[in-house]
Amino acid sequence: MKKIFLFLLLVSWVGTASVFAELEISGFVDVLTQGQQGEKTTFGMGAFEIDFVSEFSSKVSFEGAVVVEGEEVGLGQTLVDFKLLNEDKLGLQAGLLDMPFGIDYQVFATPDRKLVTPPLVTELMMDGGWGDIGVNFYGSVAHLNYNLYAVNGMGEDGGVPVNQLTDNNSAKTVGGRIGISPVKDLELGFSYACGPYLDGTTKEAFSRIGGDIQFAYERLQIKGEFVKGGEEVPGAGENESDGFYLQLLGEATEKVYGVARYGYWKPKGGDKVIRTTIGLGYDLGENISLRSEYQINGETPSVDDNLFSMQAVISF
Repeated sequence: MKKIFLFLLLVSWVGTASVFAELEISGFVDVLTQGQQGEKTTFGMGAFEIDFVSEFSSKVSFEGAVVVEGEEVGLGQTLVDFKLLNEDKLGLQAGLLDMPFGIDYQVFATPDRKLVTPPLVTELMMDGGWGDIGVNFYGSVAHLNYNLYAVNGMGEDGGVPVNQLTDNNSAKTVGGRIGISPVKDLELGFSYACGPYLDGTTKEAFSRIGGDIQFAYERLQIKGEFVKGGEEVPGAGENESDGFYLQLLGEATEKVYGVARYGYWKPKGGDKVIRTTIGLGYDLGENISLRSEYQINGETPSVDDNLFSMQAVISF
């Protein structure tokens, strides 16, 4: 909480500093109601986020985010962006990053995600959304775009990789993504990341490799990702898993859309978890969106845990 307070003081100072031409403040809040079969429906607050964007010059800019979710208060993507070459051929970001692995990081913010919940791949292999502190070189040339980064990397908490906002070893996680657009509105991407992470006092090897696709045609959008990864565990070999999702979004009108997503996650030697998600959205205006979602979960052994959600998102 102290770090958030200091961050807000910093934002207040830079907002009045003459080096900033203008400080833009925006944000969003969402309200949720969810219920599983056999359980009572509950109401709750989702995320409340305040975003700050400003420029030192045409070559240097700043962005930051304060996120409140439940009883947790933290920072969202908060960084300084340096444009090193014209026409976005090369840039450098330094700070707390939404990690550009695959494409789901592009919709971490609630207003951007057309469904209520993230894909299984993001939830179970990327800690619900990988954020990390470090540097990222990015750019685009012709039909090619790229990201190359070095960050603190993931740690471990109870067997599940978690985001590392402080370094837990002397080495860094490195990786990147390359995207290519052979034709208009189609992009193919390849991502890779590797590095150590900490389990007690032992450094373990962490790796993720993935491929993604995005395609848009008139009122239709298709996207999908495949991710494979592992963590080396002493005496037990490598803990491997892979996952995949494919999502289809169709706009019935400018305000009404439907979404369907199929995904799975499978640990090596374990049972596959399958999730089918169907959603419907209605944009009341530019800043207000209503969404409903039904999530069908398939596990072995069978568990009756299908989930229904409704969400209201207000941006400002």
